Amino acid sequence: MNQPQHLLILAVDQRPWLTQALYRHTGTATRSQRAAITDGKHMVVEGLLAALADEPRLAAHAGILVDATLGPGVAERAHANGVTVSMPLERGGCEIYETEPADLKSHLEHHQPELPKVLVRYNVEGDVDGNRVQRARLAEVSAAVRDAGGRFLFELLVPPTPAQLDAVGGDPGRFERELRPALVHRAMTELLDEVPVDVWKLEHLDRQEHYRTAARIAAEAGGECILLGANAPATQVEGWLADAAAAGFTGFAIGRSIWWDALRGLLAGDLARPQAVAAVAANYRGFAAAFLAAVPVGPEPHE
Repeated sequence: MNQPQHLLILAVDQRPWLTQALYRHTGTATRSQRAAITDGKHMVVEGLLAALADEPRLAAHAGILVDATLGPGVAERAHANGVTVSMPLERGGCEIYETEPADLKSHLEHHQPELPKVLVRYNVEGDVDGNRVQRARLAEVSAAVRDAGGRFLFELLVPPTPAQLDAVGGDPGRFERELRPALVHRAMTELLDEVPVDVWKLEHLDRQEHYRTAARIAAEAGGECILLGANAPATQVEGWLADAAAAGFTGFAIGRSIWWDALRGLLAGDLARPQAVAAVAANYRGFAAAFLAAVPVGPEPHE
């Protein structure tokens, strides 16, 4: 029997946010800062490759999400080692999706990522005109990705509207538990009317039934769902992974929960490179093990 294919992606595609978070500035990063972050992203891929050397069974499932701006050369190293590559196509920090780079066709032809990715903020009860603009832009990007031979990865974030936040007493945690799952399902359905999606990258959905519904919506359109980590503590992420895997999600895309401490330690001089690489490798292996241990045997729950 063939081993089921999963997507266990290490995400390190942050760009403007990362320089601001690491160096606490709001301006343009200096050349030396950009060089240090680029070196750090290479440390992260080294950690991923170390994890695969330690656990060869993960090699068939491994992926990395990385940009070409602060991570030049990382995608090439990943491809050379048989790792699935995902690359971002959105301009960072925009409330309304904008494609970046402008010459999308050439970018896809040059880098040939298997999973070109967009990050989109989309609330069905939010900005109606903005959502309409986003759907039109994303339909074009989806077509370009598929024309280039890739699979379209859609990271969906659902920020609360003021009215939704008021309805839960201003408590973001209650919004995540009580309102967001249904809003995610509605957003997926609305978007799929115009935008073909192969892989949905979703925030945690609180209960297995909510994950199961998302997996079903995706599967009915020929797609699948993976879970993002949201920089949560490891034990919390492992709980989300267990629920998502049991309900039919096919993997994850986890970033800062894997590499943040190691990267900061490396840049601050508190960790030697081999220690940082080992930390990334151990964290990736831990999340992979937590997910795979919860995958049900037999047909997926949404089938």
